[in-house]
Amino acid sequence: MPEPLLTARGITAGYGSQQVLFGIDLDVYPSQTLALLGANGTGKSTMLNTLSGFVRPWSGSLRLDNEELAGKPAHRIFRRGIVQVSQGRDLFPDMTVEENLRLGAAIRRGPVGQLLDNVFGSFPRLAERRAQQVRLMSGGEQQMLAIGRALMSQPKVLLLDEPSGGLAPAFVREIATIIGVLRSTGVTMVLVEQNIKLALKVADRFLILRDGRAFERSDMREGAISEEEIVRSIYL
Repeated sequence: MPEPLLTARGITAGYGSQQVLFGIDLDVYPSQTLALLGANGTGKSTMLNTLSGFVRPWSGSLRLDNEELAGKPAHRIFRRGIVQVSQGRDLFPDMTVEENLRLGAAIRRGPVGQLLDNVFGSFPRLAERRAQQVRLMSGGEQQMLAIGRALMSQPKVLLLDEPSGGLAPAFVREIATIIGVLRSTGVTMVLVEQNIKLALKVADRFLILRDGRAFERSDMREGAISEEEIVRSIYL
C-alpha cells in the first residue's frame, strides 16, 4: 500500500457551540476513491467541508503530501490541490459552459486549451453546449459542469458532495459512469453519497460516519454483502 496522499487525524469540528465531528481519522490514497457513508446529520458534509477548508477544525491535523493544512483558509487549500464540488454546485448561471470551465483553471498558468479539450472529451454533452448559458441546462448537465470545472484546476484530491442528489435516474447512471472513468484514470476522490448502490460501484474504500465518529468497513464491495447488511451498518 502506498503512503496516503491526504490524512486527517483527530479532527474535531462544529458550528458555534455545537460539536459535529469527534476525533475523525481518515486516509486517502493516490488514485483511490474513499466513500463517506452515513445517515443524514452524521457529519459527512461537515467532514468534506473541513477537508476543503470551508469549516475550520477545532483540533486535529490535516496533511496533504505531508504539508499541514488544518486551519488554513479555503482558498489556500484549493491552491494546494483539494477541490470540492458542493451540493449547490456554485456555478455562474448567466455565464456559458466554457466561461464557467475557464474559471476553474484560473489558478493555472499558461494556456488552458488542452485542459478544455480534456474536459470536453470526458463530457461530450458539455462540448455540445459550450456556448450555452448554464441557467438553461438541466440539473444533471449542471452537475457534469461542476465536476468538469473542478477538473480544470487539476486537483490532487477531488471532493464530491452528493453528486447524484436530486438527479433523474438516467443522470444518476451517467454520473456514476463519469466517476468510474475518473477513478480508472487515476483521479483521487473523496465521495459523500446517499445512493449506496452508486457508492458501491465507484469506491475503493468505505468510511461510515455515525454521530460524528467514523469507522472503516473493508468488506463493503458490490456483491460482497447484502444491501440490507449495509443499510443496517449505516443506520443502526
